Amino acid sequence: MPVGQSWLSVLLDRTGHLHERFLHAIEAMGGGWLFGSHVMVQHILSMLLVTAIMLVLGLRARTQLAGAKEDVLPETHLSARTIVELIIEGLLNVMQFAMSRDAALRHFWLVGTLGFFILFSNLLGLIPGFVPPTENFNTTLACGTFVFLYYNVYAFYRLGMAHVSHMANPVGEKWGWFMAPLFIVIEPISHMVRPASLGIRLMCNIAGDHLVLSIFVSIFPFVLPLPFLGLGLFVALIQTFIFVLLASIYLGEVEDNIAAHHVHHAEHAHQRELHMEHAVAKPTGA
Repeated sequence: MPVGQSWLSVLLDRTGHLHERFLHAIEAMGGGWLFGSHVMVQHILSMLLVTAIMLVLGLRARTQLAGAKEDVLPETHLSARTIVELIIEGLLNVMQFAMSRDAALRHFWLVGTLGFFILFSNLLGLIPGFVPPTENFNTTLACGTFVFLYYNVYAFYRLGMAHVSHMANPVGEKWGWFMAPLFIVIEPISHMVRPASLGIRLMCNIAGDHLVLSIFVSIFPFVLPLPFLGLGLFVALIQTFIFVLLASIYLGEVEDNIAAHHVHHAEHAHQRELHMEHAVAKPTGA
């Protein structure tokens, strides 16, 4: 299929000039915000398709779950409910590498949603003629940026300016403040590159895998691409795993800082209570 085309854009071409109108509407908004790059319409169409698939699958699974009522046992056959339950449990298990299950459930609305979106986007690229949204840097950088904004907003919400002090003194010890002038420069830089790191890693792997698969499908579309379809499935799963794991690690760091912050305050409060008790008991003993 020609570059810049997919089955979705061909379908729009068949429905009058809808594709051309959609293209003009996107181009009227200007180029991408990063380097003014050209916005690829087929990636937007693929993103809308993935969103629609997730919505239909989620609604179907919700209906089946409501019909099961108090029956918590999984269904014996493959259905929307079993697919969703398997993916949810798999994502939660990945998140628990970096945080507790309670914390994983608390942040699942974000990390889990991104995990579903990235997984289905990657798998869409295995179907010849379809373009995975995750091979476009605009998509992957947006996912990485959202993770970056979320865990920093959450950290400031729970810790306040102590979030900045944890950057200046990551070890949390008194001697760590001697290294604060160095860490206060290094830590913000390491945090700022995380969105680009998440986005570039995901985009390059998916784009490379999709390019290899497209080449072999165009050469011999029947038997030859099968090993590369297996490789593509592995890449789709492993890249979803890596993105979810890294996002969980960033959130796990915040959760650890919150726990350490509460322990530190509890210790100081206990010491103050002991000093007050000693101060009250001293005149009595005299």
